[in-house]
Amino acid sequence: MSSAQLMARNSQAGPHVCERINPTTGKPCNTIFSRPYDLTRHEDTIHNIKKQKVRCALCVEEKTFSRNDALTRHMRVVHPDVDFPGKHRRRGAHD
Repeated sequence: MSSAQLMARNSQAGPHVCERINPTTGKPCNTIFSRPYDLTRHEDTIHNIKKQKVRCALCVEEKTFSRNDALTRHMRVVHPDVDFPGKHRRRGAHD
């Protein structure tokens, strides 16, 4: 990456576009983010083949997620009657 590309990527001003190649399609991802942090997180979770996925043990069809918070959100929405670690949010100091 050139220094101009690095400066543009680290700038808070968007848009920030993922230029990684999708191995399935052979085409650039082209997902757009408004913040560089979101692009970096996307690249680390979606395009990192070494990163282990987390799986919903309750879904009949294999349902996997790249981050634990996504699995927790899935559990709250799809399986609201099931108790699981992280289901009960911690209360803040103002509660």
